[in-house]
Amino acid sequence: MENLVNEALLAKSFYLLGDTLQFCYDCKYCRLNGEKEEEKHYHIMPSMLNPNFKNIPVAVNLFYGDPLLQIDNTVRLLKELEASGHTGPVILITKGDFKNFPDIFFHLDLHIAFSCFGVNSYLDGNTMERLESNLQQISKRKYNYHYSLEFRPIIYGVNDQVEVFDRVLELAKKYHLAIGYSGLQGKKESVAIWQKENIPLKPYPGYTFGHKKIIDEKVVELFEKIARLKGVPIFRKTSCLFSYTHDLDRDYNAHYYRPFEVGCFGCVMKEKCFSFKNNLDENPSLENILPFSYQVKQKENHECILKKKGICEFPTEDCSHISGLILKIDDRITTSDVRLIKWLTGYTVDADFFEDAHISEKWLSKKLVKTK
Repeated sequence: MENLVNEALLAKSFYLLGDTLQFCYDCKYCRLNGEKEEEKHYHIMPSMLNPNFKNIPVAVNLFYGDPLLQIDNTVRLLKELEASGHTGPVILITKGDFKNFPDIFFHLDLHIAFSCFGVNSYLDGNTMERLESNLQQISKRKYNYHYSLEFRPIIYGVNDQVEVFDRVLELAKKYHLAIGYSGLQGKKESVAIWQKENIPLKPYPGYTFGHKKIIDEKVVELFEKIARLKGVPIFRKTSCLFSYTHDLDRDYNAHYYRPFEVGCFGCVMKEKCFSFKNNLDENPSLENILPFSYQVKQKENHECILKKKGICEFPTEDCSHISGLILKIDDRITTSDVRLIKWLTGYTVDADFFEDAHISEKWLSKKLVKTK
């Protein structure tokens, strides 16, 4: 049982399936560059762990090694998800040549997210010409999946100018696509590689590199202003983008508990998400979903445990003013457990949790208990 759980890996927005390669597109900024020699193989279908997991979001080959650089493996995993009856969103995020992806039917809620850097640069392994070629193929395909643009990372002094924003947003408008965007993540391992290889990546003035993908607020305001003028839906958070594109009734990562931090008030999902949050049940029956004992509590100005412990590098005002119905989990759980709880219930979580990309063994247990 323990080995089965260890073979399942979660990221912030996805359950991950796939394998690493020894090669990719050599994007200099990539946060996975420090993992290129580390072999990862994750093939356990979500519903094998728990039947409720057939509804969760899955990303295929989001490790080092683009999904279109390992077409046969990517298609095989999609077919396995299909055979397992998976119904949640299934995501491929790619810089590759879309012509290499077969135009075949998958009984899946499949999504192709095209990575976009906005400019041709030695820092990026793609070109704007390839991106535009990929977008031109969308309407010509027999089996039309969901599509979007991943404009990231936006980097200080590299691709954060008005003309870059205008070009990216014009492409999105032309092909009726939503955009997810974020800044540069500067993990310690990444910064060490950049320094060693003399790659001149810098944080925005007044900020430092860290886990969060920081963009200067004035740059965010500029990008969002141009997007509004062009009528292009944009999202600061990945899960918000995919929830919108797949017509879900809420953001599956429950960012609506932090509305100022993630830009909820200007988001096209605002009405859906706020309506869902405001109508959450004070006495839900989650016995067949959660393997942990729990209580539902109404809280005002609840403080995130990451801020309480001083772990969060860049806390915001929202971190100390979380309000609404909150699931209090009595067990000590992992951050991946927290993600799953949000995905499956829509509640945010109050618990003593620790960082771990794997879930607790209790998800495999049939003993599901509620605290009265």
